[in-house]
Amino acid sequence: MTSRGNRLRGIALVVGVGLVLAGCEKSTDGVPTSSGQSSVSSTAKRSGSTDVDAAIWDPCTQLPDDAVRAGGLSPDTRSKDVSGVDPTGWKVCGWRSSARWYTLGVLSGAVALDQFRARPEYEAFTPVTVAGRSALRFLDVGDDKRLDCGVAVEVQQGQAKGTVTFYVITRASVGKLGEPCDEALRHANEFAKFLPGGN
Repeated sequence: MTSRGNRLRGIALVVGVGLVLAGCEKSTDGVPTSSGQSSVSSTAKRSGSTDVDAAIWDPCTQLPDDAVRAGGLSPDTRSKDVSGVDPTGWKVCGWRSSARWYTLGVLSGAVALDQFRARPEYEAFTPVTVAGRSALRFLDVGDDKRLDCGVAVEVQQGQAKGTVTFYVITRASVGKLGEPCDEALRHANEFAKFLPGGN
């Protein structure tokens, strides 16, 4: 991935593997601390589960290469997880688009939509529907050129409510050749049948 594509690391820290509370040392239920360590959701605690990852849907294994290819992504560019990030409680995967102007990151974890909406580093939250599911489209605060866009879809992650986020990151070396929000929503709808509870 290019340096812009490597931005998936920062997004994972904040959205998927993150929702990190910058400068905060204590964790909140199901949300990682600034050290990158994720707290176990209250549901997992109640069930006595010690394996936070067990119920989390994994985009790298659950999105077939044929579906990835049909969605306009290159399966051979798949990148599992994010280097330097503790993925406890999260599963992350990324692919470069065949059109080469963006990278799609798919981030899966047990963070509910209301928690997601509370994040101050995102703005312009717009309720959308993805294959009958509640979802939020959002933009980065400070991204004046609107180069990136995400769609967080509500899913069931084991016994806990969670989200799978489809995040389009424009590659600086190519530039914006389409609308990131349109691409994020398109991918969310195309891959919805593979999400937990999908048909």
